[in-house]
Amino acid sequence: MTTPPLPGLVDAPTIHLDHLTARQRTGASCCWCAGTADPRFPVGTLYACGCCASMYGVPEIEQ
Repeated sequence: MTTPPLPGLVDAPTIHLDHLTARQRTGASCCWCAGTADPRFPVGTLYACGCCASMYGVPEIEQ
């Protein structure tokens, strides 16, 4: 199963859901680096950490 790329991301690595840990799939860990995810940086139904969000252009949303 392939997922279309998310708009606005800059050179972000592809996210393969079947390669993610359970914590990444539930949004507890960053979808790229497995660091602490921040719900202010959604990547589809997943989340990024602040570092990856700034590196790949994930916009912050207010909660």
